[in-house]
Amino acid sequence: MAAEIIAAVSACSTAYNFMKKAVEEGHELADMTRALGKFFDAREEISIIEQKATNPSKIQKLFGGASIEAQALEITLQKHKAEMLEKQLKDLFYWSGQAPLWHQMLQERTKLRNMRIAEAKAKAQTKAAMIDIAVVTSILIVGMAVVLSATKLVVG
Repeated sequence: MAAEIIAAVSACSTAYNFMKKAVEEGHELADMTRALGKFFDAREEISIIEQKATNPSKIQKLFGGASIEAQALEITLQKHKAEMLEKQLKDLFYWSGQAPLWHQMLQERTKLRNMRIAEAKAKAQTKAAMIDIAVVTSILIVGMAVVLSATKLVVG
């Protein structure tokens, strides 16, 4: 877990450093979509790792290795580093005169994230409904089998 989050923060840092150097050399941030994509993909990965760490399976809880405190500290420290890098990236947009682009990107990011959350929620609801249907169907089949067995014993 710690290695995954460190790798994600490292990817953020690498992408930020690339963009900072490019801006210093006179390049436009708007032309660095690949680096920006890598930065925000890594930021998303950090969120995913954090969710996995805060919602471990029973097996992971039993055989997780590191203590809860150590995992929490590592996640908190690495998440803080990533947040600081994102703030520096925002500052880079502002310093290079591209603050409106930063705000447009955040609006689009929020819109896409909300769409993904809605899709994930819909999938989870569908999955829950399918499980409910399967359980109810199984109970009905078992109930009918019991009734038929009891009827055959009474008749026979």
